[in-house]
Amino acid sequence: MRKGIEYVLLTILMLSTNLLSAQNENKPSDDELMGWFREARFGMFIHFGASTSEDYLVEGGNKTERYENSVKNFNPVDFDAKEWVRIAKDAGMKYIVFTTKHHDGFCKWDSKLTEWDVMDATPFKRDIVGELAAACKEAGIELGFYYSIADWYHPEYDATYSNRNGFHFNPNPDADITKYMDFMYGQIKELCENYQPKLFWFDGSAGFRNKNRKRLLGQQEMMDLLNSYGAISNSRLGDDDTLEYVNYLSMGDNMTPSGNIGIDFESAQTMNDNWHFTAGDDNWKSAATMLKKLTNIAGNGGNYLLNVGPNSKGVIPSASKERLKIMGNWLQKNGKAIYGTKAGPYPYEFNWGSITQSTEGNTTTLYLNVVDWPKEGVFKLYGLNNKVEKVSLLASGNTLSYKTKFNAAAGVNVISIDVSKTAPDSYVSVIALKIEGAPKMDQTFLQQQDGTVILDAFRATVHDKDIVANKALRPLDQRLFTVMKKGKGIMPARGMTVGLNKEGEALSWDFRILKPGTYKVAVLSSVSEHDKWKSDGSMRVSVAGKSVENKLIEQERWNNERMATEMKCSVAILGKIKINTLGMQTLTLEVTSDFNNETPNIINVQLLPIDN
Repeated sequence: MRKGIEYVLLTILMLSTNLLSAQNENKPSDDELMGWFREARFGMFIHFGASTSEDYLVEGGNKTERYENSVKNFNPVDFDAKEWVRIAKDAGMKYIVFTTKHHDGFCKWDSKLTEWDVMDATPFKRDIVGELAAACKEAGIELGFYYSIADWYHPEYDATYSNRNGFHFNPNPDADITKYMDFMYGQIKELCENYQPKLFWFDGSAGFRNKNRKRLLGQQEMMDLLNSYGAISNSRLGDDDTLEYVNYLSMGDNMTPSGNIGIDFESAQTMNDNWHFTAGDDNWKSAATMLKKLTNIAGNGGNYLLNVGPNSKGVIPSASKERLKIMGNWLQKNGKAIYGTKAGPYPYEFNWGSITQSTEGNTTTLYLNVVDWPKEGVFKLYGLNNKVEKVSLLASGNTLSYKTKFNAAAGVNVISIDVSKTAPDSYVSVIALKIEGAPKMDQTFLQQQDGTVILDAFRATVHDKDIVANKALRPLDQRLFTVMKKGKGIMPARGMTVGLNKEGEALSWDFRILKPGTYKVAVLSSVSEHDKWKSDGSMRVSVAGKSVENKLIEQERWNNERMATEMKCSVAILGKIKINTLGMQTLTLEVTSDFNNETPNIINVQLLPIDN
């Protein structure tokens, strides 16, 4: 018979007390725990285990039989921990996160708490985690462990807590989840004591999202345990997006935030479409795309955890190695713009690239990571109000001339930097802008250098049809990043979008115009590449005393580089609007007729300049 919640909580309390009573007194500080993570900015994720086996990939048999056969025959004869670490180091990566135990429960270390591990259940009989830990220590690379809370193999893991609709290899009607929690805590302690990891990357806690079930995880007790060993935890320990217990936020898979979200975060992303090695998946992202992501994520104050999937022999694919080498070469020349930097002083996105910053004494260096190089030979930075001491190219050190002018009509400072008409780097060119003191930069939405205005829905002010008590006015302030929430009024969704579907619901933004002109009004929504656009309602945009209203009819799709590869931006053009006045403007997007077939998940509103 399953135990009541009182018994469960008592068990967790007793367990955590036994483990932690002697450890809490010397808990490290936040800087001691997180310092290396904030310095690193770039890490390697490695998905490797039963599902990379040839036996798992062979058709036939049910899922359970395929997993069991793959573990039984798991034999990565070409596995070389030092080679994995060498590839990571040559790529400029500062840490590795390895899948010690995925959802299948198969452990890649010599665990004394189960025989479902690499030493007891396979012909390989080598401690993969131990060899990787030794190689990382020798090379000066920090090591972290992915650990799945869900376990489809363990007999005490109640299938009702599964992250895959109750899936379990051998469901046990008498399973006692508290006994599994004892097992999990025991394995975490075993990993900490045997291998001294600096990070735990929890996953598979979807079955614990109910607030009473979440308490089963013992979030505070787990964090006290990890921190006492000098390890940090990601937010998937119970989807702790507000960071009440854990050390940093894990974005949704393949997700990149559209600006500085104000907290330590990590964006885990694949190089192709799969996490584990999958034969035939040749949809590789280019090195240029991944360098753009690296600079963008660092510019927002986060870490880029880039995944590789070694094949069944334990070899990282050549396509991964080739791209990682290019990234490493770029970092050798431009690493100062990434390692140990903080988020740039502008909280929103630039369509030309990103800004990172570092401080030394009374001087701050802003690194302008330029992806879209200006062909006119002048790079313009709006809104920075500090005295400029020097401008140069980071890679070469060549000094660049510049001038500063205050645009009184727009109310904003403009720094114009003379540059070559050809980008000095074929991937990302970095301009080092040295200024006096801490940066003082305009915190409003600013028109971009090319005249575009991008208004991020996650940063909008929410105008619910009815007043919703105790709800933050901005989706960003609701701190929901990884779990879709449903509730009264306008709520943010997992993809950092905002769903609007009822007449009277609206979003608004204040922004600054520097160039008058006529603009196409584009509303961008998130959609899967395989889904047809079915939205049937209408929206109106009002700005500068003018309005344009129309059905949200999809006219084209753009790649959504902030989400997984199968997600796209559905673009609807509402019409055209002319803005004659420079300076501050307010734009409102409102629903004028209900959407019944589909709720548009708004990414942003863009004003696209029409070339006269």
